[in-house]
Amino acid sequence: MISDSTKINLEDWGFDNYFKDLAEKEKDSQLIPARVIGHNRHFYDIVCEKGFFSAKTSGSIRYNSVLKSDLPAVGDWVMVSIRRDKSYICSILPRKSRISRRCSGNVIDEQVLSANVDIVFIVMSLDNNFNLKRLQRYISVAASSNIKCVILLTKSDTCENTEELFEEVKKIAGGKEVYAVSSFEKKTEELLKTFVKPGVTAVFIGSSGVGKSTLINTVSGSNIRVTGEISSAVNKGRHTTSARELILLESGGMVIDTPGMREIQNWQEEDSKGFEIIEELSQKCRFFDCRHDTEPDCAVKEAVANGILPAETLEMWRKQLAESEELKQKKAFSLKILETRKSKRNKNSGRKN
Repeated sequence: MISDSTKINLEDWGFDNYFKDLAEKEKDSQLIPARVIGHNRHFYDIVCEKGFFSAKTSGSIRYNSVLKSDLPAVGDWVMVSIRRDKSYICSILPRKSRISRRCSGNVIDEQVLSANVDIVFIVMSLDNNFNLKRLQRYISVAASSNIKCVILLTKSDTCENTEELFEEVKKIAGGKEVYAVSSFEKKTEELLKTFVKPGVTAVFIGSSGVGKSTLINTVSGSNIRVTGEISSAVNKGRHTTSARELILLESGGMVIDTPGMREIQNWQEEDSKGFEIIEELSQKCRFFDCRHDTEPDCAVKEAVANGILPAETLEMWRKQLAESEELKQKKAFSLKILETRKSKRNKNSGRKN
């Protein structure tokens, strides 16, 4: 359904020269570019030059999609067919970037949290939600995506030891920018607007109740996101964002709000991503392939003993290294299954033809 007759300027939605060139190379002249700005169980919300529509994926996309990452995600640029009151997503333009995680459970699959993002804000509150191990997970996921990452520590106005917690975060941040903020202060809005500029797409990720939606309200200057009540009994926010959604701000720039995630596992296998301090210290170890366990003259273990590196960071590195090696093995096994499945599909398609 078209929202109005006003022609949409796609450049406001991030349609730059990179995507223009890709769209022009499409063979089907009947298709037009659009951006995915929302997703529910049955439809994708898209914006194109003709307005706003609810679209389904074409049969070709559904048939050829083996992984979840083969399907559109919020932030994707796609080519769509609009015929009267029906809209179909026919192809997905190659992504500039994406924030992904491994699907929860035993399934070996990639879940794209958001696509074509320029900056990721990792949000953690300075209350009972404060958890350095969880934060390290988010840092690793963002770092593996090679996207600019900024850490926002919310509810600084209600925290009595903000400076102490701030320094703990700085130790594991790997040189990334860290800010203690309060949504009730004007300077928070000014800070966010230095990052979220016209044409820039930002995503806010973090656990439920840390204040992601409130920060989006802050940077927008209006109450465009409904925030949940905070229970004084458990001091946790209710789930207020149930689906990912891309929002265009009046001041320019775009933000993606995401549901709170209790669990996040890195889909990428690079164990050093997000652990730059360990990678730097490793250069001083006696052995180039030091595992920082029982080896002598280990600079990393020495840094832990001297209080330079938190022991929790080394523990998280070891845990993620083990998970990375396990993921490599499972991916290899899963890849064989996928290749067999694709081969069968191609054979069946050939028979039909």
